[in-house]
Amino acid sequence: MRITAGAVAAIVAFGLGCQEGAERSRPEARPDGGTPPRGHHVVVVDESPAAKELQAVSEVERRGGSITITNRDGTTSRIVSRVEDGGARFVEYYNGDSTRPALTTRSEGDSTTHWGDYDEDSRTDYLYDLSFDGGVMVQLWLEDTNRDGEFDQRRTQIGSRRDIRIIQERMTSLDGGGRRWLVESDEESPAIQPHPEEERESHWSAGTRCDSMAGFPADLTSTTSVESMPAVNIVTGTSPGACTSEQTAKLLEALKQIPGSTKCLVATNSTLGTMVQSALASGIKTFIGCGGQCPGIRAATDPGPPSRVDELRSGPYRMNLAPYVVAGQGLERTLFHELLHWSTGLHHGKGDNGTDQVWSCSRFCSRCTTAGFGGGDPAADCARCAAGDKKLSCGWKLVETGMGSCEDFLDWLGRGWIDPSLTQCRLTDTVYARCNTCKVAHWSYCDETKIPVPTGYQGHSTGYRCCTGCYVGTPVRDCATVPSLPADSTTCRLPVACATP
Repeated sequence: MRITAGAVAAIVAFGLGCQEGAERSRPEARPDGGTPPRGHHVVVVDESPAAKELQAVSEVERRGGSITITNRDGTTSRIVSRVEDGGARFVEYYNGDSTRPALTTRSEGDSTTHWGDYDEDSRTDYLYDLSFDGGVMVQLWLEDTNRDGEFDQRRTQIGSRRDIRIIQERMTSLDGGGRRWLVESDEESPAIQPHPEEERESHWSAGTRCDSMAGFPADLTSTTSVESMPAVNIVTGTSPGACTSEQTAKLLEALKQIPGSTKCLVATNSTLGTMVQSALASGIKTFIGCGGQCPGIRAATDPGPPSRVDELRSGPYRMNLAPYVVAGQGLERTLFHELLHWSTGLHHGKGDNGTDQVWSCSRFCSRCTTAGFGGGDPAADCARCAAGDKKLSCGWKLVETGMGSCEDFLDWLGRGWIDPSLTQCRLTDTVYARCNTCKVAHWSYCDETKIPVPTGYQGHSTGYRCCTGCYVGTPVRDCATVPSLPADSTTCRLPVACATP
């Protein structure tokens, strides 16, 4: 079990305590039928094992100590926490009986740094840093995706509650030698990202302009929360946009599934799971309203990670749900999806088609549902959601990739991982000509991203399959006549963790 927290510091600074004088009872037990009076806060006790575990882990992270957790797939994870005299908090996350942490977090105030050593080779594979520059949130993600000891992907996100600038970069090799960061995209967009995708066929048009927070209740003094997640509060009462007693009951049932979803995420992607878990236990609240009014928009959320700086500058965090979402199917998944935005600050990329980490994690950790925009393949969702040390737990497969003039693989060729003959087309067993297009086979995760070659690997990781055309001659192994890859060359099926609650 692992965890990474942009809101971890909030636990240290503000604790887990509920609002003073809060009444612990179930809303439906009150004589008024479940509609609390103005200014009333109800705390619902959840006795489920997942909720108790979430509280126990939060207590260890907040106060120090250690705890061992059994994950959904039967593996175990150990969390060790300590708080230094100056207030900085360190939390380490170990896989099984390992003596080297796969993830370490350091939090102080609203600033957090996480570093991951997924393959436990003493080299950092992942780095996340959250800081503030003149009161503006700056988040930085660095990843070593091919495990060669050098970061090759960088993502910088500037801003939080208003407009957000996201810069995506990739490390590239220069023709004359050396390497540098290449900017692949640099975009600015509104912080609140409503999600029309699931309803766009029937309700949504690209030209629609609607304030996704319109209808959110103005009065936040009457609320209901679940004991294991004091940061998440349902707005009740009589204010327009507040949730009715019936809506509150449905939301409570869905929220009781969130500790289990969080447990799944922590075991699958500690870097995201930590942020969710810490935010849920923090003293920085987000308020759920039921007043969404925009056609086709299921929900909209103020993104995080939640911080006191943003709360003071921009007001309370909000999640605005459309009434039909609360009454319909998939509420648990929608809530977890929105809580991912709130706790991690992750945004959707353009054209992701519902397959980025937020979409995939929210489906996979909502009991592997195949519903929702981009759904249908739990093994792929698992791989897209998982951190580098957990992708293989989702399965693997042998895939065929087309290489146009083999240019896509020149970098791999230069590193010695590709058979040089792949730049040629086999006319006979001994005669070659340059390929126009060839196909190769390589091992892939279930989301079809290439499995990185281990450091120190000697040999060719990609196998020649066939040519589709040559400059001269007719290829002996024409792709039209080469059999398909064997059906048993994949283990990408329903992941083991999907079979457990």
